[in-house]
Amino acid sequence: MTEDVRAWFVARAQSVNPYQKDSDNLQSQIDAVLELLNHIDNRISSTGLAVDAAEAVFLKVEGSLRELGELSSGFISLLKLIQSIISGYACFSNERNLSCLPGIVLIDEIESHLHVSWQTTIISKLKEMLPNTAFFIATHSPLVLAQLEEGEGYLLHRDQDEVVRSSTIDSPNMKAFADVLEETFGIDLNALKRTALVSEDQSATKRALLDLIKQRRDRQGGEQA
Repeated sequence: MTEDVRAWFVARAQSVNPYQKDSDNLQSQIDAVLELLNHIDNRISSTGLAVDAAEAVFLKVEGSLRELGELSSGFISLLKLIQSIISGYACFSNERNLSCLPGIVLIDEIESHLHVSWQTTIISKLKEMLPNTAFFIATHSPLVLAQLEEGEGYLLHRDQDEVVRSSTIDSPNMKAFADVLEETFGIDLNALKRTALVSEDQSATKRALLDLIKQRRDRQGGEQA
């Protein structure tokens, strides 16, 4: 994945010169990717990109240039996601202001490899930057789901007749996280806590019993001596 992202940046960086027609100059694609990344995480500079003679690509993160190979898999996944969206728009438009472009974007399991902090904001950030884009996103992450407003979330389930049907998830963003987990994913967080406490109590009881047995054995050994 890193090599694909690197090749994308290199190809567009090499196209940038003041003498090319706008239709051939791909500077706007680089700018759009960096702006989106910065909007999602302000530690990423919207202007800090460098490509050296060996075609190594550097992004400015927290004020320092970092080569792509130094970045985490989660960072590269986010970068690849944004790059794919921008590339899709570039196939049919040279418009620099992507916020005014209508479009449809499909994303499967958007949470894959994303840091938890990005999972909690990725939906709202994409909607802010691309307000005329309709996103169809599959997710298994309650952190992603909890960002959705009324009418935006649907639960897909396969019935006994093998037909996949959907039901609306009511206002996930207005519910407690524990309720989202239980109602949508069937995970009772409180039950898990109770089970963990019982298990912990049982473990403590077992340890106490073993200590008692050991003490009696030691005492019996002393008496026999």
